[in-house]
Amino acid sequence: MADRARIIVHPVGPIGGRAVIAHVHGTDAALGTAYDLADVAEFMRRIGLEDAEDLLAARDPLIEWQGGGPDVWGESPP
Repeated sequence: MADRARIIVHPVGPIGGRAVIAHVHGTDAALGTAYDLADVAEFMRRIGLEDAEDLLAARDPLIEWQGGGPDVWGESPP
């Protein structure tokens, strides 16, 4: 797994959605804003992680969920 990206899903932003970042070899790259798990899976596929759905379903440690897990997509708390 050393050559694989670590995926960081940030907390829900003030206008909704969660920023998704890939951390590879000490560098962060913004993948986009996800509004559901399908978006996260698509971003992961775009960087070459063809097993994205399996990784998401298994709650793989490759994915770091900040501000709530994969079931948190609504507005951020006040």
